[in-house]
Amino acid sequence: MRRHILVSLLLLSTAAPSSAESLKDAIAQAYSNNPAIAAARARVRQADEGVPIAASGARPGLDLGGSFTQSLSDSFADLGQIWTGGITLRQSIWEGGRIRAGISAAEARIEASRLNLAAQEQALITDTVTAYADVLRTQEIVKLNENQVRVLEQELRASKDRFDVGDVTRTDVAQSEARLAASQATLIAARGNAVFARQAYQRLVGRAPGQLEPLPPLPPLPESEGQALDRAATLSPALGAAKAGEKAAADDVRAAKAGRMPSIGVQASANYTEYSNSAFGASGFDPRVGVTAGMPLFSGGLIAAQVRQAQARQSEALETISLTERQVTEGVSNSWALLQTAEATITAAKSQTSANTLAAEGVRQENMVGSRDILDVLNAEQELLNSRVQLVQAERDRYVAAYQLLESVGAADIALEGTGVQKYDAAANAKRVRGKGWQEFGYDPNPSTDRARNTAPLMGPQQ
Repeated sequence: MRRHILVSLLLLSTAAPSSAESLKDAIAQAYSNNPAIAAARARVRQADEGVPIAASGARPGLDLGGSFTQSLSDSFADLGQIWTGGITLRQSIWEGGRIRAGISAAEARIEASRLNLAAQEQALITDTVTAYADVLRTQEIVKLNENQVRVLEQELRASKDRFDVGDVTRTDVAQSEARLAASQATLIAARGNAVFARQAYQRLVGRAPGQLEPLPPLPPLPESEGQALDRAATLSPALGAAKAGEKAAADDVRAAKAGRMPSIGVQASANYTEYSNSAFGASGFDPRVGVTAGMPLFSGGLIAAQVRQAQARQSEALETISLTERQVTEGVSNSWALLQTAEATITAAKSQTSANTLAAEGVRQENMVGSRDILDVLNAEQELLNSRVQLVQAERDRYVAAYQLLESVGAADIALEGTGVQKYDAAANAKRVRGKGWQEFGYDPNPSTDRARNTAPLMGPQQ
């Protein structure tokens, strides 16, 4: 009875196919937990703190201080021990626009960090698609080369059999042996490439690829190169981040120039002093309130150097915008060209594979009747393999080029639709920390034990 149960379970486990992993599954896993994206999300939160830091200059400050002195003189002026303690309240009224410029620069840096994160998310999606397609491509190429080795082994056995009966020469056998050895070496290389592809997939997704489903249909693409360029000029997150960085640099120039402006503030304090020698001072409270004002007249060239430094950063940011515009244009044009090339190659490779299949079969039949030699058969088999590999490669190239084009126009995140992963909200933390501006001890949890804030929740694939 137990044996029948075990046999039944074995048959069920053999018959039930394991669920295959889809491209959406891979993208969701990478988007949720990839360490590079998690680090980029942490950088956004770093930028979020720039606004509270800059705004703190306009808020009141409260200091607690104290001192103790012991006179060591034996003269009549020995005051003995003096204990002093008190509290001071400071409030800035005017800083020449430095605080406002600092807040504006911090907000621009937040915008730049969010757009940089969006650009990295787009790149991660494209890289994940590439890794997924590479795993499928290398698996298929390995299968084609394994089949080629089997075919050539059969050809070699047939050549040896015909040599034994004097139908072919030793040269024909040697040609079959050489072609089989070359095919075996190609198979080894193909298996090595499959290992590389699997490792790249694991680096991005966080787990080794299992049984992968075929690539799904491509999402909608721009209809022309011109349309893609127009979209990229408007929607490219990399270009938007460069422009936001220049805005922050311009605000830094304003803040540096404000260092030469006057500053005004009010201050209130209450100090208590205790004299051990009451003959030289009366112990008690000393409350005070006053207004402070100041303006730098000569800073030793410090302010001018700070302004020039900020201007140089703005100049760098302006050049970065020009560079990014060129890179975006290049990326769109290259991706469009690769896409068109891959589509044309697919058409040609399909036609070539069909023709080579017929040619290989014909050459084999002609060889059997003696009108073709072994080398003709081997060449026909190799040409058929080459056309099949070219088709597999072209189909992979087309898919990857399409996502590279989507990334260039800022639309690769369309792949997140239907994955079941919750899109990371890059603005939520900024709202949270702005509400903590008056909280002196509003720390976050220990980063080493709270890494979940860097991830996007996985809800499971949508049906």
